[in-house]
Amino acid sequence: MDLNFWNIFLLPSCFIYIILSTPVSSQGLRVTRIRQYDHRYFPGIVDLDQNNFHYDHLFRRRIKRNLQMILSQHFTETTVMPGVDVNLQCTVNGPHPARFIWERDGVVVSSNTDSRYVIGQTMSTDGGVVSQLNISHTRVDDGGLFSCVATHGETVLSHHDRVNVYGAPYIRTLPPFKVQSGKSVSLRCPYYGYPIRDITWEHKGKEITSEIANRYKRSISNTALSIEIFGRKPKLRTKREALSVSNDGVLTIHRVSKSDSGPTYACIVRSPSGEMAKRSFELNVVEPPQLEDIMLAPDLQEGQIVQIHCNLKSGDSPVYYSWLKDGKKIPPHLKIVERSLEVFSVLIIKNVSLDHCGTYTCVAANHVAKVNRTVNLYIKVAPKWSEEPQNTSLLLGRSGHISCSANGYPQPQTHWLKKDLISDNWRPVLEVAGGGVLSLSNGSLIFDSVALSDAGLYTCHVENGVGEALSKTIWISVNKPVTFGLVSRNMTSKLGQHVSIECQAKGDDPIRIMWTRNGNPINPLTQRVKISEVKTEDGMTSILELLQTETSDGALYQCKASNPYGADVYSVHLNILEPPLPPTDLSVDSIKSRSVKLSWRDMTRSLAQYYNLQITNSQRLSWSSAKTINITRQDEIRHSVEVDDLQPATSYTARVAGGNQADLSLYSAPVRFTTTEEAPSSPPIGVQLEQTDSPGELRIRWLPPPADAHNGLIIGYRVRAVPQLSGIKESEEVSDKIVKTASLYSKQETIVSGLLKGVRYAVSIAAFNNAGTGPFSIPLFQDTREGAPEEGPSSVECGGVTSTALRVSWQPIPPHKQAGALIGYTVLYAAQGRHWLNATSLVTELRLQGLLKYTNYTIKVAGFSNYGTGPFSFPIVCSTMQDVPEAPAEIKLLSQSSNTILVSWKKPRQPNGRLLHYTVYYKPTASNDGPQTIRVDSIQLTEAYERTQTLELKGLDTGQQYDVWVTASTAVGEGPESRRVSNTPSQRVVAGVASLGGEVTVAVRNSLLLECKSVGSPPPRTVWYHNQNIITHHPRFTRNRDDSLLIKSIDQSLSGNYTCLAKNLYGSDSVVYSVRVLPLPDPPSLRATPYKDTIVVEWDEIRTYGNDSMGGISYNLTWREGDGVWQEAWPVARETRLLGIQQHTLTGLKCGTKYSIRVTATDSIGTSAPAHIDVSTLGGPPMSPTSTDWLWSNATHIYVQLSGWDDGGCDVTKWDVEYKLLGSNTWLRAENRAPLDLNLGWSYIEGHYQSPSLRSMPTSYAVGSLSPANWYQLRVTAVNDAGTASNVYTYATKTADGEEIGPPSELFDLNMLVIICSSILLVICLMAFICILLRRHRQSYASQYRHSIADEVKSRNESVASHSEHKERYVHAQRIYTSPIHTRKNSKNEMFEISPYAEFALGFRTFDHVENQDLPSRLPSRPRFDTETSFQNRSESDDSDSTSKATVAALPRRHCRTPHHR
Repeated sequence: MDLNFWNIFLLPSCFIYIILSTPVSSQGLRVTRIRQYDHRYFPGIVDLDQNNFHYDHLFRRRIKRNLQMILSQHFTETTVMPGVDVNLQCTVNGPHPARFIWERDGVVVSSNTDSRYVIGQTMSTDGGVVSQLNISHTRVDDGGLFSCVATHGETVLSHHDRVNVYGAPYIRTLPPFKVQSGKSVSLRCPYYGYPIRDITWEHKGKEITSEIANRYKRSISNTALSIEIFGRKPKLRTKREALSVSNDGVLTIHRVSKSDSGPTYACIVRSPSGEMAKRSFELNVVEPPQLEDIMLAPDLQEGQIVQIHCNLKSGDSPVYYSWLKDGKKIPPHLKIVERSLEVFSVLIIKNVSLDHCGTYTCVAANHVAKVNRTVNLYIKVAPKWSEEPQNTSLLLGRSGHISCSANGYPQPQTHWLKKDLISDNWRPVLEVAGGGVLSLSNGSLIFDSVALSDAGLYTCHVENGVGEALSKTIWISVNKPVTFGLVSRNMTSKLGQHVSIECQAKGDDPIRIMWTRNGNPINPLTQRVKISEVKTEDGMTSILELLQTETSDGALYQCKASNPYGADVYSVHLNILEPPLPPTDLSVDSIKSRSVKLSWRDMTRSLAQYYNLQITNSQRLSWSSAKTINITRQDEIRHSVEVDDLQPATSYTARVAGGNQADLSLYSAPVRFTTTEEAPSSPPIGVQLEQTDSPGELRIRWLPPPADAHNGLIIGYRVRAVPQLSGIKESEEVSDKIVKTASLYSKQETIVSGLLKGVRYAVSIAAFNNAGTGPFSIPLFQDTREGAPEEGPSSVECGGVTSTALRVSWQPIPPHKQAGALIGYTVLYAAQGRHWLNATSLVTELRLQGLLKYTNYTIKVAGFSNYGTGPFSFPIVCSTMQDVPEAPAEIKLLSQSSNTILVSWKKPRQPNGRLLHYTVYYKPTASNDGPQTIRVDSIQLTEAYERTQTLELKGLDTGQQYDVWVTASTAVGEGPESRRVSNTPSQRVVAGVASLGGEVTVAVRNSLLLECKSVGSPPPRTVWYHNQNIITHHPRFTRNRDDSLLIKSIDQSLSGNYTCLAKNLYGSDSVVYSVRVLPLPDPPSLRATPYKDTIVVEWDEIRTYGNDSMGGISYNLTWREGDGVWQEAWPVARETRLLGIQQHTLTGLKCGTKYSIRVTATDSIGTSAPAHIDVSTLGGPPMSPTSTDWLWSNATHIYVQLSGWDDGGCDVTKWDVEYKLLGSNTWLRAENRAPLDLNLGWSYIEGHYQSPSLRSMPTSYAVGSLSPANWYQLRVTAVNDAGTASNVYTYATKTADGEEIGPPSELFDLNMLVIICSSILLVICLMAFICILLRRHRQSYASQYRHSIADEVKSRNESVASHSEHKERYVHAQRIYTSPIHTRKNSKNEMFEISPYAEFALGFRTFDHVENQDLPSRLPSRPRFDTETSFQNRSESDDSDSTSKATVAALPRRHCRTPHHR
């Protein structure tokens, strides 16, 4: 659109954008101010004026952008059916959370608008704010243009898009609105419904088309400017249309006029089905107000009456007027009267004054625009004093300020003059005073530093050209306040001396001086205090004298002087020196090999200014020859110092004293310490080197370093052997060995093994202790003995040369791995499943001849010398090249019909490559013509035997004989012919079997399918035989419809000959299969050789039962530690074939640990049963020393020399030390206070780095924080892979003086003996008391039991007759009886027994019953009361014995029964 400027305001209620435009000049942009409209329908309108650019709140909110807020996600146009739920979402990212509102066609919507509208706001994971509008069960009237508006402060982001709901079109109603004449207006139709075919507009009943719009075109000559509105820039052209309709139905009126007032514009919406909606919009075009310029009379004077008129030139009513002064509302205290009518407004000032001066603005506004006019009001006012100068007194050396100011218009000017004492004339101040005086524009006179010459007469002169000037003369005097040359000082005096403190004050009289001590006034009448004062020319001097100072005289003394003009203070800090107190708590903070850090505590009142530290050797304790160090005192309670230049592993004694100018204090209690060890400073001496009888070994002998170079306890030696090879990095083949100390001063010896054979070595040795390794000795050179090569050739390559030859090449063995003079190389090669063959070569290349065609060979190479063959290289596999195949193994020809012959054949025995196809040749026997050919693709099968391939030759002549032969072809070419066979097609087809038999090899437990393809006319009948026995019904045999035989889960019993016989009327034929079943391989025979952390496992190769074409054997090795999880050593499919013997090394094992090893053999048949072996690696648990020779101590520590523990062949992995005071029961875990810094290096063994044998574990253990002169028990536990060793040692700390204490006191043993004896006596007494109680209880029970027995016998005699009768009644019944209930009054014991007539007894107890009550008259001959639950079967004849005998016989056993108590 061609627009000079766009002015946009939004109608939220009807969502109509009104765009106003006015012409602008080519010089710039005209900006008018906002005029307020009816905010019910016009929430934001922008007008432009030349002087102001104001934004309405909403318009400013919609236009202003802030790049920090980003609308990262928003909804898009959505079309739905009625009743569907709609979700609209917007996401804003920014530094602050935003607030969202949602609008539909410009109207804010919420849950209050409709309960179906739900608005939610959440925080996203990236810190953004997500707002969602959910509309449930949408209706047609929910459609429209939706907007999400995000606000934060004045920052606004918005996005709008349509939501279309299927339905008839409809247009929402809009109220009338007012528009400024001459502006541009854009109208958007607020419709809903979907689909919509088109949106059109009408003007006064006529549809607005392109022809109507072109009638309103006009041209402008000035250049158009564009501003960005809502992020879009309009395209400005030299011509623009009066009316235009956009594609989305927005009507733009580029310049409205009075003729557009009323409902002249209408929006029409049509659907594709012909439905239509129409709505008119009423415009009220209003002319903006215009004002005349405001004129004021010139030369206004104070006190006059002033009228300011604001006249309306044009504009529609009503017009509202308002006034502003200096851009703000006119204050009421100015008493300005405003009078306004329809066409003008006037301000009336009855008594104008200086306060009324300023800028006055008249603002006129109607419904569409707001304009203003501005005028400046100024009057002339004579100067008046606002701050009149006065006589002033200034202080010498200080800054000064004198005010002189007046009001008036124009602004009055101020001038300062000073009277010159010499010439008696008035001169400007700046000429007389110089640079120290400054006159400001406000009339103030400033003195930077007042001098005596600044005193005198001064005049302030003020004028502005209106009325009379102002003038005032004042007198300025200068006074001297009290001052001191120094602010403070420090004084020091010894205790008891005379002290004088002088105070010199300068200033004008009168001067008064007062002395204070620590803020309190000093009484001059006090003894030992004297104060005197002397007047001087420039002030006064006061002297304070203290006689025979005491400690309490040390304080802050202040001399306070004052006069009428000021005051000052002079301070003196007096320190009275006295000998300091001795330091306390001298302790050792840290100890190093050649230094120690000591610290001590000292109070502030000790008055020490420095410290005197003395250190001497504890073995020759002499303070006269001690090392003395002076240390300056710091402002800390605890002081520390580090002392250097000490000897390693040496015992020292230290003490400290404080000192100052007065004297030195007493020394503190001494402390003793021992410096830590340091690496030996000298190498071992007397080193000797020689060969051994074994290749790759050297024997070394040496003596320890000198005693003064040990710097601690030598715990071992490090032997380094460096091969003298060129082109090899030193670190690659260096051999390190750690040797423990056998004796501190005797000769040492060791053998270094694992060296390169036949190589010169440089061997050096160094000693080490707990602190580290010392220097190495001068290298000695010696050659190792030669041996077999130590490494196999590398980069072995092979490739096929011909079908029967291979070329093998390799890289030579490095010279340092040849172990002497290398003679040549051995090449082992074997086809898969065949035996190894051997070939030798003197060079690094070999051609192998006479090999099998197209066969994979495994090849490995090793070097050999006079001392044997070295290790072989890793096996590689390569193949010979292809060749033409042999002729097919067998061929057979059968007549199938009168014109068809069936030919069958088997593949060649030696394919010599990958078979591609077969060629079948056939021709009449009597013909001399060339044969006809048919190509048949080769079938790749993986059966147990090679299946027969067949081909039907059709279209032959009946009764004519044909010759047939077959050839096979590979990629190289066609092979030789098979034997020729002949046959004649005829009507009578003799039974024949086309399948070709032969030898079949199959693995045990597999299935085997044997073919039997037969021909004949009539069709033949087939029968299967196994070893000449007809196969009928058998669970492992299945005969298929094609006459083939399926054998399931075959085993050795099913091997043999299988014959298929086909027979018809004209003859018979058969095929025979010789089946051989191969068993699983045998378990290998294992051998294991253990080492410290490895196990070498060997076993012999297993012979195969199959033919060579079935492949070799692979092995699988698994192992586990103890009862742990089985682990696989290598993949199952990996080929590990060696020459006759298989070998594998298990590495990284634990020392002295039991391992279980299993090996299985796998071939093409299957996997064998596992072979099992248990073996333990070498080594055992640690062994603790029995004596305390490996322990030593000082006053606070006990050191354990861990090298005294035998590791049992396995490195110690953990040390635990616990301690307790002798006689205590609580063990405490000790932390190692010894430094852990072995620096033993790493060794390079067998191609990889290994840690030294000590595993960098500590070689000593320091137990700290112990009390001096006490006996302790230490429990030292050593742990390695093989086990644990623990032992308890009794050892004592030394005294504070470093002296040893005596053995444990005998009193301690006596006390322990007393405690033990007392405990034993107490236990004996307790047991005796328990025995007495039990005895009394047993006697009481025996008496009660005898009474019960007598009663029972009596009861039996009385009831013998009744029992006999009872027995006859129930002689044939099996019942259980219980005795009647009888409660004994004289006993609480209760007994119960089974009736003798029962066939079994029940063991149970019942309360309120007495056991064995009412016994029968006759008891069994054998006792039946052995236990409470005994069950005895008795016959009725058992009761014939006499009652008395049964009773007597049973009595002796009753004492074993336990009575039942309630």
